[in-house]
Amino acid sequence: MTERTDPGASPERSRVERRALDRERGEPVTPERGESAAARGGAQARRQSPRPLDEWPSRPRILVTNDDGIESRGLLALKRALDPIGETFVVAPETNQSAVGHQKTLMRPLRVRERTLGDGSTGWSVDGSPTDAVSLAFLGYFSHGFDLVAAGINYGANLGDDITYSGTVSAAMEAVINGCPAFAISQEYYEHPDFTLAARAAAIAARNVLEHGLSAGELINVNVPAVREDECEGIEVTRLGKRIYQDELIQRVDPRGIPYYWIGGPPPSGLAVPGTDFHAVVNRRIAVTPIHLDLTGRLLLKRLRTWRWELGDAPEDG
Repeated sequence: MTERTDPGASPERSRVERRALDRERGEPVTPERGESAAARGGAQARRQSPRPLDEWPSRPRILVTNDDGIESRGLLALKRALDPIGETFVVAPETNQSAVGHQKTLMRPLRVRERTLGDGSTGWSVDGSPTDAVSLAFLGYFSHGFDLVAAGINYGANLGDDITYSGTVSAAMEAVINGCPAFAISQEYYEHPDFTLAARAAAIAARNVLEHGLSAGELINVNVPAVREDECEGIEVTRLGKRIYQDELIQRVDPRGIPYYWIGGPPPSGLAVPGTDFHAVVNRRIAVTPIHLDLTGRLLLKRLRTWRWELGDAPEDG
């Protein structure tokens, strides 16, 4: 069904029409694999079903993005790690967009520039957020869909509560919202990072997702310790841990005597509880954590239904 709205309609009428359409549609319907892009109003999210890679009729199309920007060494390392697996397309923010979360640009136009990456291949930069980069790809910039989105390799781990801030993880979330499987990958930060271990982990994650698939609303968050390959203690499937932030408000004064502020402080720590992503990484293991976009608090949902929620009589005027 194609939505049509009367440009002269009042806001209230538009709301009523929108509500009627939502009621008519009921629960969202997952598009059938193979449904045309035109029928869906945008680029097709997934072209092929999960299966062993040697059984795919054509090479998987993989969208590669990040939040550190188009010139990040981690982005190039991820792209090169996935080149043997599929046909890669790199779209990333023009500048560093760390900790922007799931920000989406709606109040100004976005500009895309073709760029030459460090290996001589072509990429595209977007003057917006990681979410914007993924959105452009799925709204039809390339006139085709993707089988997988890979976000990273991020400078610095995204553990536990970090995922609520991370532009890297949000890029993967945006892919999932568009019906495409995705994973985010991050590495503990140090001055001159070597992404060799993280690149290996990325290739393993990509192969597993392409061969086994993910259900609707699911993505994978991978975190790699800052160690050499021979120092890594393996890969562990984990749950989200708990971060401990040590942020500080730093006040300074500009040359005109007007105060301004930085949010600073030492790097975050965390609770090293066995089974969590934080515990795995501090013990030199690669953490692979499943994430689901359904944030409903199931236990609280049951409690809330026992509370009183009646509107009661409307208060009288005066």
